[in-house]
Amino acid sequence: MLKVDITPYEMPPGSGWEAHAHDDEALLSYAHAGSCVQIMATRTWVVLPAHAVWMPPGVEHATLVGPHGCDFRTVRFPMPIPADLPQEPCVIEVSPLLAQLVTAWDETAPDDEARREALRFLLYDEVRRARTLDLGLPRVRDGRLVRAVNALQDDPGDARGLDDFAALAGMSRRSFIRHFQAETGMGFADWRRRLRLLMARQLLAEGTSVTEAAATLGYGSPSAFIAMVRRELGVTPGQLPTWG
Repeated sequence: MLKVDITPYEMPPGSGWEAHAHDDEALLSYAHAGSCVQIMATRTWVVLPAHAVWMPPGVEHATLVGPHGCDFRTVRFPMPIPADLPQEPCVIEVSPLLAQLVTAWDETAPDDEARREALRFLLYDEVRRARTLDLGLPRVRDGRLVRAVNALQDDPGDARGLDDFAALAGMSRRSFIRHFQAETGMGFADWRRRLRLLMARQLLAEGTSVTEAAATLGYGSPSAFIAMVRRELGVTPGQLPTWG
């Protein structure tokens, strides 16, 4: 039986950890409230109350906490990691039971080993059964492309077009398209749409109003923003969970 453990962190806005790795354990990063971003070599993941980021041992990552802070939990799975747990970094859906198990762990005295052993079994089983979600954003390494994506990450509502971002990168339109596709596996328009979707989830999870989120992300009206969320996620912004 894995000796699963949970470490709580009350993280203030803008805090985090520099890039590092854990060679002797896998981690499940869960935002009990608030949000943060997990940055890995090839992808960026947003950690929200309804989801958690799974990292196998040895994956280098950095953490940046969102503007409202984060009531953060790290669920630790020591080596050896069973084969029925994910072998690659991913986002999993936090079921209501998994969220309640984390809460129960918080409320259990550290010396109540019998109860914690029961919770360990259930935590492991819920992670094993959890549905994986495609909520990552591919990162770029080419310094020219980095200038373009940094501008969008700083201002996801930036309305400039493809030609403008190619010029910002100091590349021709054709070269920009080719290199961006090669590094991310997706087109620039799709990447920007994915960025806005992830930012939408983060803003809404932090309690930002639909009107504010729509304006921040460059949508002309709240109704256009609501339509995007419904199209991409199958639900309205009001139906998205904001607490695990």
